[in-house]
Amino acid sequence: MAKKDKVRFGIIGSAGLIGNYHADILSKGEGPYELSALCDIDEQRVRNQANKFGVPWTTKVEELVSRDDVDAVIVATAHPLHPEGVIAAVEAGKDVLTEKPLASTPADARKMVKAINRKRRIGGIHYQNRAQPAVIKAKEMIDSGQLGKILCIRATGSFYKSDYYYSLGGWRGTWKNEGGGLLINQAPHQLDLVCYFAGGFHPAELVGRWTNLYHQSSQTDDFASAVGVFPNGVEFVIQMSVATHGDRARIEIFGTSGVITLLDQGATFARYVRFEKDVIDFAHTYGGPDPWAGPEVKEMPIPELPKGDPSLIHKRFAEAVLTRDKSKLLVSAADGLWSMEMICGIYLSGYLGKKVKLPVSAAKYDKMLADLIEHARPVQREVRKPEEGMIAR
Repeated sequence: MAKKDKVRFGIIGSAGLIGNYHADILSKGEGPYELSALCDIDEQRVRNQANKFGVPWTTKVEELVSRDDVDAVIVATAHPLHPEGVIAAVEAGKDVLTEKPLASTPADARKMVKAINRKRRIGGIHYQNRAQPAVIKAKEMIDSGQLGKILCIRATGSFYKSDYYYSLGGWRGTWKNEGGGLLINQAPHQLDLVCYFAGGFHPAELVGRWTNLYHQSSQTDDFASAVGVFPNGVEFVIQMSVATHGDRARIEIFGTSGVITLLDQGATFARYVRFEKDVIDFAHTYGGPDPWAGPEVKEMPIPELPKGDPSLIHKRFAEAVLTRDKSKLLVSAADGLWSMEMICGIYLSGYLGKKVKLPVSAAKYDKMLADLIEHARPVQREVRKPEEGMIAR
């Protein structure tokens, strides 16, 4: 059982880039949590990390999740290994916070959420951009009706990657070991926010396309796009890339009464405009004489925002664990299914060359992935270990 006022965390995959990020946050103790134990397959690195933080370590997942001084587990491994860590944790009676995305296939993602629910554990996913003050404010404005009825969400993003990136760890950019590329690794934060702003669903249907423009060291996608619709009628358009460079990730939310623009995956509130008249009402009532007329657009002041809290996901997760109240989660593991279904839907649509309905067929998806693995072109590249001190993004 957790202490009365603290959740004791263990981390699986602790010595990697993201694992170190979580360890640093927990070690500061700025919330109702503390760092209790570390686990990583790299014995030397996890030993050094444990010495730094003054906590015990192991190279075996089963040893970490069975510890009496671990109440909750953070899974910070590569996403194809998330199911193994999450299921081991909940089977051992631990609550679990996993990195994004949930998994590499819809079958595995659904299995994880089912295991969390079956064992009645608290499950969260680390979509930390939901904690950005600009995102929180935008969601408040949407829910309060300030934008009117939401018509469409447009998201674009360039997350440029060099060949060096694909050499780190050796698993990146391969169908067998990563289960995809851009869409499943770099784009999930943007796709999660699209689903979040649309109303908290995965799309009902979409048409997607993906390709590899020039990354010869990767078998997978470096450019992707999709259009589709959510169950509540909100349309969306996305374009993501690790091949293009020089722009900023952008999300634009178009309502009948106004528009919000966020940059840098929700870090910056860039624009807010309101219309003098609802665009639908204007369309139906305007009688001329200008055939190109639209309602007047008023630039509104950018909302004042508080300073962001990089530990907010951890704090809210710990509060949920301590109170056994899932509503305290900022992002639940089940929320992770929204972007997961969207990712898999784009892959499947691009593979089949036609529109797909969501949730996708797990059997069709597994068949597609098996075919992509079997026919993947070979890549030759030096394999490097992630270096100490690299920035986690």
